[in-house]
Amino acid sequence: MRTFMAAAIILLLTGSAYCQSSGSGGGRPSLGIPIGDKAATPDPQSEEHEKAYRSAIEKLPARQKTEDPWQGVRSNSTTQTQKSAR
Repeated sequence: MRTFMAAAIILLLTGSAYCQSSGSGGGRPSLGIPIGDKAATPDPQSEEHEKAYRSAIEKLPARQKTEDPWQGVRSNSTTQTQKSAR
């Protein structure tokens, strides 16, 4: 009985490893991502998307950085104690 249980456990563990492997031996099929020397054709819409993205980023206002975003929540005594401890 122990031999059967040990064989079942080994079979289950190696089965999941077999499914993760790729290659001609079996496992999952490839995802369809080309790997090799095939040159990618340039997408004509990618330039338009890039230009639209850059123009949208330029329209955003500049962010002003605050020193402490929680300063309105904390009391003044706590803030002063933390700054003097540094």
